[in-house]
Amino acid sequence: MTGLQALHDAASFRDPAGHVYWDNGVCKRTVTSHGISDYRLLLSSGLYDDLVSAKLLIPHHEEPSSFPGIETILVPEHIPYISYPYEWSFSQLRDAALLTLEIQRRALEKGLSLKDASAFNVQFQGSQPVFIDTLSFEPNRGGPWVAYQQFCRHFLAPLLLMVHADPAFNRNLATNPDGFPLATASRLLPLRTYLQPGPLLHIHLHSRADAQPSANTARKAAPQTADRKAALTDSLRRAIQSVRLPNQSSVWSGYYAERTHYSEEAETFRQHFVTGVLRRVQPNLVFDLGANRGNYSKLTADLGFPCVAFEADPICADRHYLATREAASERVLSLCMDLRYPSPAIGFACRERDSLLGRPRAGLVLALALVHHLRISGQAPLVHIAGFLASLGDHLLLEFVPKSDPMVQTMLAHREDIFEDYTIEGLAAAMSSHWELLETQPVPSSHRTLHLYRRRR
Repeated sequence: MTGLQALHDAASFRDPAGHVYWDNGVCKRTVTSHGISDYRLLLSSGLYDDLVSAKLLIPHHEEPSSFPGIETILVPEHIPYISYPYEWSFSQLRDAALLTLEIQRRALEKGLSLKDASAFNVQFQGSQPVFIDTLSFEPNRGGPWVAYQQFCRHFLAPLLLMVHADPAFNRNLATNPDGFPLATASRLLPLRTYLQPGPLLHIHLHSRADAQPSANTARKAAPQTADRKAALTDSLRRAIQSVRLPNQSSVWSGYYAERTHYSEEAETFRQHFVTGVLRRVQPNLVFDLGANRGNYSKLTADLGFPCVAFEADPICADRHYLATREAASERVLSLCMDLRYPSPAIGFACRERDSLLGRPRAGLVLALALVHHLRISGQAPLVHIAGFLASLGDHLLLEFVPKSDPMVQTMLAHREDIFEDYTIEGLAAAMSSHWELLETQPVPSSHRTLHLYRRRR
């Protein structure tokens, strides 16, 4: 293994055109002899400048290469926090699909085409989706779009299933990282989708055509004349735009508007306390765990601190993303994740996609009204919860909701109370091995308390 190979990112091995590696904490990308001509065409065609100026493609600068077989090195703009399609809400995945199609449309106008259309080629900078695979472009040589099926597997199929089956269906992309099989999607979608042009053409008929290998072989062997990529791109765009999540509520979507367990006095106190902690800690990154529709994520961003908001409820997460998109927020990344089952490491050798714990830590973790869900619904002992939170950040602001609180009483109403450790004394004992307690404050007009911790080194 050469010195450069030893530095390769474990997720970067599939594309012979170039590989990602790390140089003293800086992410860089090689361009090999396999990819240099396509890369130079991207630059000379004006497409790179067009996409970067429109904020559709991540910008980069070049460095000379001293490595054999490496033509040049790209240093892309840093993305603070990497997320994955199975962690996005419906509207995030939809926006990523539309971004991919807009890039393909512009590429075709310049004589190029995308050679792949993986949802993993998109990242979010706050609420803004951006394409990160600079080496995904090739000359448009006519014929069918080689990434057509991949686009349908990664985008259209999961979006349709999020609408017709479960708004969190894209979580299945964690176990289907090459996209959701079209034949399976066709079987799962309701019969009425046969009457809709997009699903009929791009899912149902597409899956049947792919199931006929002899027809596929003949089609691939036939000479290609007319280039229908532009028409196909437009058809896919219309199909994606027609897919919309129904206006629906969930258990947690009305949490703030309908709350009866929290007075205005208590909420005002909590906001002031969180503001004071943020100013005191000055975190480089904040995690808002159980963010709901993002009230505290917005407070964090308004004070100038970048925030990743985690919410298990797909409806709440989607509404939060739409709010950040409307505000053009650059500081808040909204993700849909159930922290009882956080994202694992997946891919080849479990090293292609990082787990939640394999990504950057936060300077401050907000765990407001969260621990009772992890303990009672998730049945994780408090000592395990303390260790999990310690793996996420350096400071922790935790709200403890005791059994006397109406919310916990509701949770315990139809289950046996087997949670002996769930007391304020049990919390202190569980946290002590991982955290140093800095401050405790009772929340007025409630049974709750706020606890500020610093992780033990």
